[in-house]
Amino acid sequence: MPFMAYLGTLAARRLDQGAHNAMTILLNELRPVAIVFAGLHDLDDIDPRDTALLELMNDAFKMLSRITHACNGAVRDMLFDDKGCVFISVFGAHTHEVNPCFDATVSAMRMESALRDLNFERFSLGVSYGECFCGEVGPSIRSDYVVMGPEVNMAARLMGKAPNRSTLVSKRIFTHSKKFVHFHKSEEIQVKGKDGFFHAYIPQERIDRQSVEISEPSQPFVIMPSRQDAMDRLVEAKQRAMSDRPTIAFVSGGPFLGKSRLINEVASSASEEGFRILKSFRTSLDSFTSFFPLRQIVSAAMIACANMTSRAPIDDEIVAAKYLVDQNIFNKTDKVNMGSIVPTVADAQLLSLLSGMNPKARTKSIVDSLIKILKFLQPLMVILEGDGDIDPSSWSLLAELLYRAGRECPKILIVVSSRDSPTITSAASNLRKNAKQIKLMPFAKNETELYLRALLGVKDESVSIDGRLLDVVDDRANGCPLFIECVVRWALEKSMIEYADGSKKMSLKMLDKRSDDVTAAIPRELSNILLAPFNKLSPPLWDALKIASCIGYSFDADLYSTLNQGLDFMPKIEELSEKHGCFEKCGSQFRWKQQAVYEAVKSLLMVNQRQKIHKMIVRAFEQSKINVDAIKGGDFHRLLGRHCALAEDWTGAFEEYMKAGDRAKATFNFNEASKMYEEAIDFQARAKQQSFRSRMVPTINLGTCLRELA
Repeated sequence: MPFMAYLGTLAARRLDQGAHNAMTILLNELRPVAIVFAGLHDLDDIDPRDTALLELMNDAFKMLSRITHACNGAVRDMLFDDKGCVFISVFGAHTHEVNPCFDATVSAMRMESALRDLNFERFSLGVSYGECFCGEVGPSIRSDYVVMGPEVNMAARLMGKAPNRSTLVSKRIFTHSKKFVHFHKSEEIQVKGKDGFFHAYIPQERIDRQSVEISEPSQPFVIMPSRQDAMDRLVEAKQRAMSDRPTIAFVSGGPFLGKSRLINEVASSASEEGFRILKSFRTSLDSFTSFFPLRQIVSAAMIACANMTSRAPIDDEIVAAKYLVDQNIFNKTDKVNMGSIVPTVADAQLLSLLSGMNPKARTKSIVDSLIKILKFLQPLMVILEGDGDIDPSSWSLLAELLYRAGRECPKILIVVSSRDSPTITSAASNLRKNAKQIKLMPFAKNETELYLRALLGVKDESVSIDGRLLDVVDDRANGCPLFIECVVRWALEKSMIEYADGSKKMSLKMLDKRSDDVTAAIPRELSNILLAPFNKLSPPLWDALKIASCIGYSFDADLYSTLNQGLDFMPKIEELSEKHGCFEKCGSQFRWKQQAVYEAVKSLLMVNQRQKIHKMIVRAFEQSKINVDAIKGGDFHRLLGRHCALAEDWTGAFEEYMKAGDRAKATFNFNEASKMYEEAIDFQARAKQQSFRSRMVPTINLGTCLRELA
């Protein structure tokens, strides 16, 4: 388009997507943004016939735009209103990499210098920072991208109070930039919309540092003092299992503290000692589904056992189960029992054979079948990872398995990881008594320093870590090893860490003052660092990321294939997985490669945006002509019920949870059915008035399930 050259950064980026950007509503966000207002008072009363002033205005616009773009910002507007001629630029509205405060400050300093060079006699600048609404407003035929919020008004007020040919910045800008820019405190001022008097700040000059090159971090596995006891206890549990004493270990700790890294390190050494490793992952969405944490474990165990004697490789659980029956390792009852955990192995007709069986007897029968294959895989390490609760049926099965394993499958270690100490049902309370309890805490500051030394490859004891570098990494990472790695990697990419030969310290440095690269302040928000690799994604791919964050940490491509018709969802997920490394794929299952990235993307969405996404998902399923009962059965109804609930469609949520409960009841999975009916009753109370008969149905069904479980 010929007029593209005249558009600002934000408008050009959006227009470039054209019709492909169908979900613009998802690009509206609350984001931390820095705003610069530049008042060009020489142009307040411009005469259209004054060619000299018109030329000056054009030169000013080109110069200020060039500075804005060089500092990773975007031009918002150049206006003529009650404030006169005002140039507005924003920082942090369209990327997740830069430190908006620092960039805006440097941009304002360069603008001030440029306006002096253009011989402007009257101008002033104001800079502020805070959370603003960034997105499109207005009808489709005349929409505009806006940045709105109190901080926009504050920047305008500071511009109005700034001395002639000078700049005022807010305290937040000062706080986030004072380590990199010299400031002078202004006299106390008072502005409209803010009570009382306060000090603003006047930027003076950049703080320079010397520049040298260092190597990339190797990200080694380093045992910190606080992790040594955890490692010892997990290794001890492994040795107990090797000595024919079945063991279970609970590893708990907050997000990103290294639980998976610790478990994987022990699993790696266990594998070298002959252990077979079976792993599964669960999320909070799976706590209602009976035996869900064990599905991947049992599938992998059947395939591994079948491959021990099969001449042709087997990579499918259905084929593996049939092969085990043919080889008389399983009988038909065993196949039905495995179908209770892995639904694809047995159909509803076979599962009906479990009709009337007591839940305790059913659990014992499943363990009988499970031990038939696990005993061939010893020594065995079973890892159940995730951030969600484990359902009661799985706890009962694990308790029975550990009880029986001493006689029939002694070389087994079960590791359960979770964010909080696991909630174990009373029926499996013996697990807690006999378990190894391991809890991880954030790194202390001295451990952050040790990890920094390891990441930077500092082995010489005479070389120390500068306090300023340690403080900023400790402040940003909050003791999380993953975040420490992210901060260090980001700083090295920006050439911000140097070795000072004179003081023998690894320290932070600033880039050359003349450089256009001003991303020299480490972002305070870790999401800026985590999302930096995705800055160049097209808006449709960003939309797919945001939808995926609403669906959950892991999801099944078959379940969400209905989103392909209107949104082309799964092809975008495939592209994000293959080209950008956002997801890991195992069969039809997709999982975010980094949980930190998943949570950073999820944090970008406002509550009403999440609600709209869930409504969109529900609508896509309703409009689909696919036979939903053929797609993962009860899993589908449970997940669709959750989407209805998050979309605040209480009637839809009630109906879907009832369907999920009916299916679980039909397969004699009374634990799961009772959970589904309880959810249905909860949403029924929020739905519109229903008939007495309709209100009683879920309660009657729940009573039937509880009676079966008694």
